[in-house]
Amino acid sequence: MIIDAVANLQHYTKLFPNIPEAIEAMNSIQQQEFSKKYFFEGGYFFFQEGATKPIEEAQFEAHRKYVDLQIVLKGEEYIAWNKIDDLDEVIPYDDEKDVQKFSGKNAHKMKMSEGMAYICFPWDGHKAVFHVDQPLHFKKAVIKLALNEK
Repeated sequence: MIIDAVANLQHYTKLFPNIPEAIEAMNSIQQQEFSKKYFFEGGYFFFQEGATKPIEEAQFEAHRKYVDLQIVLKGEEYIAWNKIDDLDEVIPYDDEKDVQKFSGKNAHKMKMSEGMAYICFPWDGHKAVFHVDQPLHFKKAVIKLALNEK
């Protein structure tokens, strides 16, 4: 997992050359629809907004076809990370949804706020949109960057 400021995302274009296209496409949306997928060359993105849930109600997940680039646009959320090897599968991988769900220890937690971004790789069990003490409000973009299958 990579955690950084949105302003630094240009430093990751050697890993993901389509980040600029994703950001440009995201920034070009005048009216954000929260139930819509927006496509760009090499992936897609969607917007989420709402209140965080208690940490106990969140599950770890991992993906195989896409890398998650999540950008906090407003507000805050907590995220947790753990190696998928240290987690227990609770829902097997769904190829159509590109997601596998896990349970396990919340060993590493961090508060993410406006202007921050994080990138989750296939080996990263990640848990998002939760709170530790009090509910938080957030608005974010979830960008799915296609992985090259070689």
